[in-house]
Amino acid sequence: MTSSKIDLSKPPKFLTILGAHDVAFDEKKESMTIHFDIGEELTHSDGAFVQGGFITAMLDTSMAHLLIFKTNGEYNPLTLNINVNFLAPGTPGKFTSSATINKVGKSISFTSAQLHQGDRLVATATATNKFLKL
Repeated sequence: MTSSKIDLSKPPKFLTILGAHDVAFDEKKESMTIHFDIGEELTHSDGAFVQGGFITAMLDTSMAHLLIFKTNGEYNPLTLNINVNFLAPGTPGKFTSSATINKVGKSISFTSAQLHQGDRLVATATATNKFLKL
């Protein structure tokens, strides 16, 4: 049986792997911030650096969840395209991803995000999403 709406009180299980917590949606600014605690199990080079796919996942998660919250769980935003710029290495520890909406159309949206570790900008991303009505 499928749901007609995403339950915003029950986050997807993969967020546990990323150590996601403290999700903050600002409806007025159309922005979202999510904090992550990344352990050594998501690294390479003997635990020195967070693997790029997990950096991408943190950025994608913040952009997609922003759209989910904006539509009150009525739509699932399928990522059609994501472009990530890796600017500095991420190391195990705390990260903050902040996402904003650039434009929303009838069925396509454009978002951007930044991932920080402390004061250091680790990566940026832009995404194109297609809304799937639930």
